[in-house]
Amino acid sequence: MEASNKLIKTLTLVAKIFFIGLLLQFFFQTLVTYRLGLTWAFWKVFWMRKEIIIIWLIGFLGRYFWKNRIGAQTSEWSLTPISIYGNNLNFPYGKNLKEFFEKFPLKNFVRVFLATIVVSFLVSVFINHTWIETWIMSIRYSMIGFLIFIVFFTVTILFFGAREINLVKRYSRLMKTLLVWSLIWRGILWLIPNALKFAWYNQYNYEWDVGIAPPAAYYTQFDSGYARNQFLFERPISRWFFLIAFWPLFFMLCFKNRSLKDKILRGSLYGVAIMSTFSRAAWGVWIIQTIILVLLQFPRKYWKMALRWFIPLLVVFGGVTYFGQKQIITREFSNTGHFRLVVEALQKIWERPLWGQGAWTAWPASHQIEWIKAYNPENQYLQIRLEYGFLWFIGRLFLYGYLHQIAYKAYEEEKNTDNKITKKKKMYGAIVFAFGVGILGLSIEWLVLQSFVDRMIVYPFMALFAIAYGLYVKESLSHKQSIHKEEIR
Repeated sequence: MEASNKLIKTLTLVAKIFFIGLLLQFFFQTLVTYRLGLTWAFWKVFWMRKEIIIIWLIGFLGRYFWKNRIGAQTSEWSLTPISIYGNNLNFPYGKNLKEFFEKFPLKNFVRVFLATIVVSFLVSVFINHTWIETWIMSIRYSMIGFLIFIVFFTVTILFFGAREINLVKRYSRLMKTLLVWSLIWRGILWLIPNALKFAWYNQYNYEWDVGIAPPAAYYTQFDSGYARNQFLFERPISRWFFLIAFWPLFFMLCFKNRSLKDKILRGSLYGVAIMSTFSRAAWGVWIIQTIILVLLQFPRKYWKMALRWFIPLLVVFGGVTYFGQKQIITREFSNTGHFRLVVEALQKIWERPLWGQGAWTAWPASHQIEWIKAYNPENQYLQIRLEYGFLWFIGRLFLYGYLHQIAYKAYEEEKNTDNKITKKKKMYGAIVFAFGVGILGLSIEWLVLQSFVDRMIVYPFMALFAIAYGLYVKESLSHKQSIHKEEIR
């Protein structure tokens, strides 16, 4: 019992390091690299700690199943971790890997994930003649989010319990503080962008590139216009990817069931934060997400109340768009670039529709390998299709669609189940649904940029999604077993 508690505390601490480090990674990497000039091998390894944590968790799970293989001696690893929470559940997944996988809720997801990896490897190495290290770099960007989901879901199923939902709640609370600081950051960009030189951002660099300090400010017209807010993130697009991904979670945990005054204040803060990125896609997706959340989460009688604060925000967005049309809507540099790159990507896909052009041919891997020409199709659907061809495209869409499906099922169960549904399950279901709306937002953003390769967004988002879904599955099991016991009595 004591050993298991210690194990869970260790896993929780590892998860906290994973989440907090990702929020601050780019800011501190800029500070250490360009301000302090520290580029030793130690720091290169340190910046990869998030990948090291994922590898460590995979090794940890492998050791757990090895210790619990059939015929192995009992040890602290043999304890059924769920029992330490005092609910005496019959853990249904088995302790050895074979028994576990037979009843694993993500069994089909894992099968398609592994099949997609294998297909991409075979196509890349044997048909497109890609170097293995190049394939690894490309697949890391394209598939690691799904791997994180599998790993953190498995850890949650085996070890986490009700109190670990605090990992999700604390992350959303932290966002409230970050919203305020992001607006302060925007004020600095507007008034005195050179003030950011203390962290070694460069006021005179317009577009950040590998090997040079990032710019203090990004502008709506490349080198002029309105300063766009990127806050602690690498670029303004990273900032709005983050805001779109986590807005539904913020809505559920920091917005819903609050007083009207709190709703107006928090909703306005979030809206202004999104507006300050000056991203047309972010504005449109945020409005779509908000309409979905209001229609599906508020009873009909509260729709008018919700619109009281939402309509003024729309007026603000509309006013800014109208008066800043030249800088925001008719951005020739951005519009022309998007259209040209999309047309070029479609032509490349048509040349090799079945097998694709190769794992190195499109963003972001193409920007990381010196001997390869950098190319960004400005559309993640086209990037997926372009790199690996038709088969891999189908597999990857299945994985992405699966995440939408489990979120929708959680919403349906939450709304349609009888009154016996537990408060925990209702809360977990609402959080899982929130992540589903978040991933829907990322899906829409795929049309104009690569929203599912940015590590500072995808890594924490997929890990928190997995923890919430894992706890939801466990609570569903607990609820079913309670009903079964009552029926026996």
